[in-house]
Amino acid sequence: MKFSRVLTAMSVSMLSYFSFCAFADEEYVVGFSSSGSNWFKAGASIQDLRERSTNWFNLLDENQSGSITLDEIDLTEMESETEQMDPEELRQYRRRSSVIHSKFMSWSSEIDEFEVVDANGDGVWNKDEFEARNANMQRHRLELGIQEWDTDGNGAVELHEFNSHLDELELLDENADGKVSHQEAFKSKDKNVMSDVLMKMLQVEEAIYTTRVRETARLKAAAADSRAQATETRYRIIERKKADNSDK
Repeated sequence: MKFSRVLTAMSVSMLSYFSFCAFADEEYVVGFSSSGSNWFKAGASIQDLRERSTNWFNLLDENQSGSITLDEIDLTEMESETEQMDPEELRQYRRRSSVIHSKFMSWSSEIDEFEVVDANGDGVWNKDEFEARNANMQRHRLELGIQEWDTDGNGAVELHEFNSHLDELELLDENADGKVSHQEAFKSKDKNVMSDVLMKMLQVEEAIYTTRVRETARLKAAAADSRAQATETRYRIIERKKADNSDK
């Protein structure tokens, strides 16, 4: 059972990490492979874990209401719009999707797929139910995820519920260095603690990617200015030649 929880946390974190890397740049995957052993020996500071968890909450609380609802984490409709997104919108979508899959997609509960997809309960799947089966299954797993966090049963997840798994961090920090190593995190019975510690690399890579995006935008702007200046110079030369020919 312990190995199963560790494997689940590692799988979720690694899937989120590599989905980000695939979006950002292939060279990050190579970099991760070469430094993977060191990464697994590392950990995360307790302060960083708490700040990062709160940042994730704010990312998912789209309407800034102070709670996360099912509609805010159901990205099914947005998946069909990714091709129309600009780079920043796509980056934001992928960030939200990674956190949602890590925090709310429930894979631990046994689900009767037939019953979930059979929305009208008539004992058969009609065409509409069959075509919407994947979306309905995803939404159902997210509903179960909401229920796991929603301790007061109001149908939404508040910040204190979202961060509740972090209450034991100081107890896990056996050497009192202000950090939770992977070895210490594996002693937790809460898969979310292990997942948060293992996902530290995601924040690092995101910062690197953000820097690269900004630098790329700067270079594109500089290139556009250079082209505009070149065009203006050519225009002036042409006008000067026209004026010279007119004088002759």
